Amino acid sequence: MINIKKLNKISNKFSKKLPNLQIQISSPNLDSDFVFSSSKPDQVFHSASVGKLATAIVIIKAIEQNRIDWETKVIDLLNEEVYKGLFISLDMVTISHLLSHTSGVNDYFEGILSNGKNILEDLIANPTHLYTPIELLNLTRYHQKPIGNPGEKFLYSDTGFVLLGMIAETVFKKPFHIVLREELFALLEMNDTGLCFYDEAFEAQNLAPVIIKKIDIHTYQSLSVDYAGGGLYTTTSDLTKLIQAVKNLTVISKESYLKMCSFNNRFEKGLHYGLGLMEVHFEEFFFLLKGLPRLQGHLGVLGVHAWFDKSTDTTYIINVGDIKKMVPSFQLLIQLVQVMNRS
Repeated sequence: MINIKKLNKISNKFSKKLPNLQIQISSPNLDSDFVFSSSKPDQVFHSASVGKLATAIVIIKAIEQNRIDWETKVIDLLNEEVYKGLFISLDMVTISHLLSHTSGVNDYFEGILSNGKNILEDLIANPTHLYTPIELLNLTRYHQKPIGNPGEKFLYSDTGFVLLGMIAETVFKKPFHIVLREELFALLEMNDTGLCFYDEAFEAQNLAPVIIKKIDIHTYQSLSVDYAGGGLYTTTSDLTKLIQAVKNLTVISKESYLKMCSFNNRFEKGLHYGLGLMEVHFEEFFFLLKGLPRLQGHLGVLGVHAWFDKSTDTTYIINVGDIKKMVPSFQLLIQLVQVMNRS
């Protein structure tokens, strides 16, 4: 059986340098879920880009409902003023391109803007600013250039996922936060998850700290900079339900899941990207980690992790809440996976 004392020891050790830490591990080898929190077990936190997984799922559900298909073109779904100026070849960009970050669109979140602004600096400097989806697209439209033709290059792009959120609104004929609620969260009883600044239940003051440049911005309206690129409020329990639903094929078909698993592009060393889904190759971090399972799921820039291990039916949820603590968040994940795989 799993050494619970070891899991607690690791969690307590890391909580000293990760003071806003939340963890939840679910496994058949545990009598109950292992839950650790520096605050309270049901602490609500910002999902960061783990929310892209929810966006991908509702788009895939639209495909499975025959509202659209993988190769439906963006120009057939959105008005010209939405997508104009974002791509080199407008008539070639498809849903698959956006999901796989190969559409050629740039990225307003981590990319360089021609006006000299950095989006993180901007949201800190303007805490009361509420970003709209069109405004986020305009950052790329007017201050960046496309990086290539569709299918030519991989570039992880929040801009592309903002477009997917707007596409979801078009095909379901309702606001994106309602699409998420009705097509996904209600189905999985994710009662503590929603889209920040759009869902009526959202209360910024209830979020766990969100640390950017050593500043806690969790009450800033400018945190609306994510939208469909990952702007959810959630809990470890709700993310466990989401990642298990993908693993167990309860929200998408096996065919769609296998499509998501086309891990043909490398996001970063050790992280490979499919269509809205990531895969971890631990051996690329360090050769002695060879033999650890390949986890699938998604990662967020605030050190938010949502992974499943199909070989052991185990899921891992971690929230760190600090943009500068990605490395220790992975060190923590590795140690937790090592314990779980010694049973």
